[in-house]
Amino acid sequence: MLNIATLGPKETFSDLATQQYINSQASLFNIQYFNSLSETFKAIGKQCEYGVLPIENLSEGYVQVVLDHLLDTDLIVTSELLLDIQFSFVGDCEQLSQLTDLYVQFVAHGQCSEFIAQLTGVKVHNTQSNIESLLLAEKQGKGAGAIIPQHALALVNNDYFIKKNVTNYENNQTRFLVLSKQAQSRFTEGNYKTTLVVRNENDCPGVLGNIVNAFAGEKVNLTSIMSRPTKSQFGKYHFFIDIDGHQLDKNVSASLKQIKAQYPVTVIGSYIKAS
Repeated sequence: MLNIATLGPKETFSDLATQQYINSQASLFNIQYFNSLSETFKAIGKQCEYGVLPIENLSEGYVQVVLDHLLDTDLIVTSELLLDIQFSFVGDCEQLSQLTDLYVQFVAHGQCSEFIAQLTGVKVHNTQSNIESLLLAEKQGKGAGAIIPQHALALVNNDYFIKKNVTNYENNQTRFLVLSKQAQSRFTEGNYKTTLVVRNENDCPGVLGNIVNAFAGEKVNLTSIMSRPTKSQFGKYHFFIDIDGHQLDKNVSASLKQIKAQYPVTVIGSYIKAS
C-alpha cells in the first residue's frame, strides 16, 4: 500500500482532492495528514510516496508557500485536479452581531474577504487548515465562529448559527497538484500540460521576452507565468511557468532547448490536464 500526504485533518479540501485522486487510481493508498502545507510538501518522497497540494485558486491566484517549495524541489508533478470550492460560516452565537472571534484558514481568508470585511469588532485568527478553524472555534466556545468548507457542515453542532455561501465567487475552484519522486508514463492520446521553472540567476535584461518569444516561435501556448523573488537580492526573479503540451512534444522540446541555452531550466513535470 502506498502512502499519500495531504493537509489535515480529515474533511479539508485537500483531503477531498486526495480522495478524488485515490478513486481514479488502481493502486491502494493510505492517507497521512499533516498540520501545514510545508510539512505536507516535505513528507513527499520521504514518509510518503505521493502528496496532494493546492497550487492555485481561481480568485486568489497561486498558493505562495507551495510555489516557493516547487521552485527548489526534485519532486515531479504527476497529475492535477480541479475542485469546486465553497465556504460557509458557522458560529456559537445566535446572530452575527454576537460574534467576537473568527477562525479562518489563511488561503480561505482571501476567498471569503468580502464576508469578513462586513464583520465589525471581530478578532480574526488565521489557521493552517479549514477543519482546524472549526476545531479551534468549538474549543473557544461562545462567541467564536469559523469559515469552513460547505461539505463540512455535517460536522457542525446543530445549535450553531450557519450562513452558507460566504465565498466571494460562486464559481470558485482550486487546482491541486499530485507530486511524487517518479514521473508517470506518457500516453499518446493524453491532453498534456507542462510545469517548469526558469531561473534568472544573472539578472539579465530581456529574460521574460526571450522566454515568451521561444514559446511563441514554436507555437507553444503559455497558459501561466508567475515571477517569484530569488531571495538573494531585490530585483532578481525566477519564473514559474505552465504551458500546453508534453515536454517530449517536438515543438515544446524545441522551445525548451532555446531557453536552456540561455538560462537554467527545471521541468517539474508533464501531466494530463484536469478537465
